[in-house]
Amino acid sequence: MSEFPPVPGENRGHNGIAGETSDSFLQAAMLDAVSEALNAAFLVYDRNDQLIFASRAVRNFVPAPSSFFEPGTRLRDFLAGAYDNGWRDQGENAAQSRDEWLSRQISAHWKERSEQQFCDDSRRWTRYSKRRLPSGYGICVITDITEQKKREDQWRADLERVQLTEEILDNLAHPVFVQDRSLQLVAVNKVFCAAMAVGADNALGGSLNAIFEAELATTLTNVSRHVLDTGMSSSVTLNMRLYGDPSRPILTHVQRVGKPGRYFVVASLGEVGSMATTVEIDTGLTGGTPSKLSPVVDPKLDQRLRGRKALLVTSDREFEAAALNTLEILGLDSCCVRNDDELDAFLNVALSVGVAIDLAIVDVQMDVRCLELIQTVDVDYITMDGYQLSTELAFTVLDRLTALQAAPSPVDDWEITTEESVEPLKPSTSPSLVLVAEDNEINQIVFAQILEGLGYAYRIAATGEEVVRLWQELAPAIVLMDVTLPDINGFDAARRIRELEHATLITTPIIGVLSQAFERDREGCYSAGMNDVILKPLSPDIIDAALTRLVPSIAKLASLA
Repeated sequence: MSEFPPVPGENRGHNGIAGETSDSFLQAAMLDAVSEALNAAFLVYDRNDQLIFASRAVRNFVPAPSSFFEPGTRLRDFLAGAYDNGWRDQGENAAQSRDEWLSRQISAHWKERSEQQFCDDSRRWTRYSKRRLPSGYGICVITDITEQKKREDQWRADLERVQLTEEILDNLAHPVFVQDRSLQLVAVNKVFCAAMAVGADNALGGSLNAIFEAELATTLTNVSRHVLDTGMSSSVTLNMRLYGDPSRPILTHVQRVGKPGRYFVVASLGEVGSMATTVEIDTGLTGGTPSKLSPVVDPKLDQRLRGRKALLVTSDREFEAAALNTLEILGLDSCCVRNDDELDAFLNVALSVGVAIDLAIVDVQMDVRCLELIQTVDVDYITMDGYQLSTELAFTVLDRLTALQAAPSPVDDWEITTEESVEPLKPSTSPSLVLVAEDNEINQIVFAQILEGLGYAYRIAATGEEVVRLWQELAPAIVLMDVTLPDINGFDAARRIRELEHATLITTPIIGVLSQAFERDREGCYSAGMNDVILKPLSPDIIDAALTRLVPSIAKLASLA
């Protein structure tokens, strides 16, 4: 049906199309069926701009009285009803008055082809597609495009986030590369491209084998696979060539970000510090072959760990030998218990005689009761598997014991006896730890890279509940709080922290992190008890200035690490 017949007389059918013949009813039924099949509404009007058909679906778009949809209704009256029910222009060229809006619409209906989009008061988007036939009859198709608009907005937001992430990565001082679940490169920054003399287009979509030498690529791939599978970060020192220079030790930190099903592996390359040296550690887990992956501090160069006490919890003799060897190189006093009963007895005696354990290293193969026992006495602890002994133990111990705590007074011995008891253990605090609340995996990468580059120790929480829990466990120096968190938002998390502080004598500074500079969000941060506000996109200068402004001592503590 390419064109409708001439307008009949005054008689109109009851099904929404002119005339009372069987053909009229058939045409109305067909148009309604097509309307439902296309999930759209149809309007048909004659050369005098009077309606001759309105499908039932029109009422889903214009909740007006039924008289507006009767054949013979003037198009102007129909449009006036649409305007009164919320249809409006959007954008800079929006009409300012009702009469102006109606004039624009009538004019558009007389164009051979035209298309407009409207957003009503309930934020529903509608496409209004019109065509005027040579005979003067007009057809209008009305379609709900709300979901399409949402997808377009989401696509634009995702594109902006990707562009923002690329800009942030490109401004980082260290080479960074990101791998997906199949360990294919999905992002590299400009510094990485310059260091490896490779273009971004050539690197993306490929594997590490196309960039690094075969042996080095295999090692990095194994580390990335382990981090992806376990979720445990690793730090290794490997000899590699950057910027065409001779091969030298490069510290590579690898971590997993994202959510289940959307995990990514992020690796950053940095120079090994002057206080660090690569030593051979026999892990006992590789057939006696020494591993050169773990950088540790030469005790001759750094005495900060002297006098610190570490407790090892494992039933694996090889794990015990490898861990004790590393702890000895670091200069710690350490011993080992091999089951939960030994651990319980050891902790009770230590508590009774006032021996403070600085750190417990727990084998992941041990029973969960071991962790419960350690938590009851507020001893800081880390969990490790056999692989991590050669890639992460030294770094983690250094991070916990040099960045988070002041050095203790030296003691000659820490042998446990049953003599007169002294003051019991007290929970340790973290005067240089930055606790970050951020659920977006891309922003987690940004925070990690910036804080790591600035030299601050940090922990990242992905939910509001988690940040409150970690605040209680770690007693951080400061909290960076994103306000859009799952479960409880950043405002409520800050309020809960402030409520819990009533039972303590310490107030933790909290900085709100906002995506938009809306005044209501700023006021919400301050009313929730936050001390300051910073805006995304973040930069090292912004974060460093905020941290040193609220916690001046944190930079001094971080510089000791």
